[in-house]
Order: sequence, then structure tokens, then C-alpha cells
Amino acid sequence: MTRKFFFFDYDGTLAVPRTAIIPESTRRAVAQLQAAGHFVALATGRMQCNVADFVKNTGISNIVADGGYSVTLNGKLEWIEPLELEPVKACLRRLDAAGIPWAVTVENEMVRYAPDQRFVQVAQDYYVPTKVDPDLTIDGLTRVHKVYIPSKQGAQQQALIDSGVLQGVTWAYYDSDNIFVEPTNKARGIRRTLELIGAANREADVVVFGDGKNDLGMFLPHWTSIAMGNAIPALKERATYVTTDCEDDGIANACRHFGWIR
Repeated sequence: MTRKFFFFDYDGTLAVPRTAIIPESTRRAVAQLQAAGHFVALATGRMQCNVADFVKNTGISNIVADGGYSVTLNGKLEWIEPLELEPVKACLRRLDAAGIPWAVTVENEMVRYAPDQRFVQVAQDYYVPTKVDPDLTIDGLTRVHKVYIPSKQGAQQQALIDSGVLQGVTWAYYDSDNIFVEPTNKARGIRRTLELIGAANREADVVVFGDGKNDLGMFLPHWTSIAMGNAIPALKERATYVTTDCEDDGIANACRHFGWIR
């Protein structure tokens, strides 16, 4: 069989949504793909420093993280880039003008920095701890990997989106409490991965699995794209194939459908 290059989103695709639970059928399917000689990697919006430890139990050591802005091969970080700085600064200035608190991650580390207590008062620390730095200024920023904007799902989030403060930056939300300004170009990281492993001419053999908004950018027409049954409608519309839910053997069923495993 022709060697394929598989890239799996993590939350809601490889793992059951909002948990770290990977169905046993998924574990078996991944192991079978690897045993058959296929290249297997994660493709996640999570920060590299977070996901490298978070996914040790997956049996996968290749990772496209930071929404496509970092590549880890065989457990070693090979490439990472921050967000484009000036659009981020412009976004932060608009947030300040609107009186909306924010925090930023400035290195590949699980900590975010806020300039004052307002962010701490409204944001939860379940994803990453927050440190208040009164000396933090927008003009003083030289590197930003992620911006956090607290906003409740529903009317508040929609009002923030409609206000234009996110103009010029890419963003996503995965929970009911925050909008994340972060890269959403997993295809960029996938292409960088292919370059690093000497397979840049093998794009026709790329297979991607996903379920959410930040997977849209890797559902390209010349790649085989598989949407989980629990995926958002927009992703299903772009997919080559729609499988069953993550919890309902979705990955294993898709791999069997295409004959990649038995």
C-alpha cells in the first residue's frame, strides 16, 4: 500500500470532546497505521509545550501544534513561530479602547500574562495559569503565541466578534468562556512537516481528520479530508468523507472504509 501521511486533530477527533479519553478502537487503528509504515502525527491548536506532555499516551510522537505554527518530530521540537506581531498589537489596542481585558502567552510555555487584575477577575485558570505583570505593555511585546479574551458563549461572544476588535487576526473558541487569538493554519504546519521529513512532493498522500472550526484550513481539496460525525457542519461540507462520532469508532471506521486497516 502507498505510504500515507496522517494528521489527526486531538480534541473531538482523536480524544472524546472535552476529555483526554481516547477510544480503544482509535488506539488500535493508530497502532495499525503505524505498523503498516504510514506516517502518523497530531495536528492541534494547542501549544507545543502543552500537547507534548498531554498526548504521551497516544503513541504518537509527531505533532503539528500551535495551530500549524510548530512541528515536533519524534518528540523533538523542530520548528516554531509566533503570531504576526503588528496585527496582534492592533487587536490588543482595540480591546483596550473597548475596555475588554486580555492576556497573552509570549513564549512556548504554559503561562499567560495580563497587565492588570481585570483579566484574572473574569477568566478561569483551568487551561493555563495567569500571572499579572503591571509592567506589561502592548508596545513592549516582541513575541506573542496566543491571546486570551474572556467572553461568555452566546450573545456576549457574538457581540465581541461583531464589534470588529478581532479584525486582522485569526481566532477560535473551544469553550464557553474565552476567545483565543491564535494560528488556525494547520496546513502550514503539515506542509512544513512534509518538508522536514523529505516528503514535500507527497501532498497527494496526505490524510487529515478533524471536527472543529480550526480544522477548516487543512480540509483542502487535494488532500483526503475526513470529518468526524460530531464535526461542525461547515467541516462536513468540505470533507472527502464523513465518518461516525469520535466516541463511536469514527477513526477506525474511516480507516477501514478506505482500506488503510482491516
